[in-house]
Amino acid sequence: MDVHTTGNVEEYASAVTDFLEAEPCARNVLRWVIDLVRAGHASTAQPSFWWIEDGGGAVAGAAHLTPPYPLLVSSLLDGAAAPLVSAVRDRATSVAAKVPGVNGPRSSAQAVADEWTAAGGTAHHLQHTLLLHELERWRDVPRPRGGRREATSDDLDLVARWLEAFAAEMALIQAGVDQRRAASVMLDQREVELWEVDGTPVSLAGHRGPAAGVVRVGPVYTPPAQRNHGYARRLVADVTATEMARPDVRRCMLFTDTANPVSNSIYRQIGYVPRGEHVEIAFDA
Repeated sequence: MDVHTTGNVEEYASAVTDFLEAEPCARNVLRWVIDLVRAGHASTAQPSFWWIEDGGGAVAGAAHLTPPYPLLVSSLLDGAAAPLVSAVRDRATSVAAKVPGVNGPRSSAQAVADEWTAAGGTAHHLQHTLLLHELERWRDVPRPRGGRREATSDDLDLVARWLEAFAAEMALIQAGVDQRRAASVMLDQREVELWEVDGTPVSLAGHRGPAAGVVRVGPVYTPPAQRNHGYARRLVADVTATEMARPDVRRCMLFTDTANPVSNSIYRQIGYVPRGEHVEIAFDA
């Protein structure tokens, strides 16, 4: 098998789009980042991309690195992790990029982490496990007090603060991420909804895409003092219904932390069903 490396998003997209869109939910983030980079909203001015071809020349794997986020990988063929890690290490050295970890389907991410440790002697540890959920059939849920509204630029401070709190609570590998910039991009793209009670925001839900007809709902955050009132459940239900009504959207998906039984429960009440595990593995410094 062959591993190809590039910093050119169009070269990468030309090679991998069909492969990514063949599994539009499982490979959603990889596909969405192509659009993000094209729009000039990437977290780095120097993203890196890889794709793997099998013996017949067909694309059989993809990965990207947009520091300070971890390496993101698709499902990989057996034996593909070692040459991919070699290519990633070479590219990271040449552009002076740090690789803080790896994220992807459990078996592929674990294979990459094991090869990374073998190649560089750096230990790794599981940061957290995520469940990918896809909407099967939308279901109505109870409506709490208050209502939904689209967030605007006036909400920038609040959204940035809540994105910081969400990342900290999830223990995401995001050291160095400018959450204020991330919030600004989401607001510019009209990708943030709030639930308000008596004019006060009490919950937030983001929504990204569509990419290949798939909208990814998230992040979803409710401050601790406002939890257990059903605000996030209703907000996600409303956002999901709105997005599914769009002519260019065929599916909605989201990720949940397997360690959080509440979020897994409330999304299943809306009609989301689990489709597979993804993991984030941190490389020790």
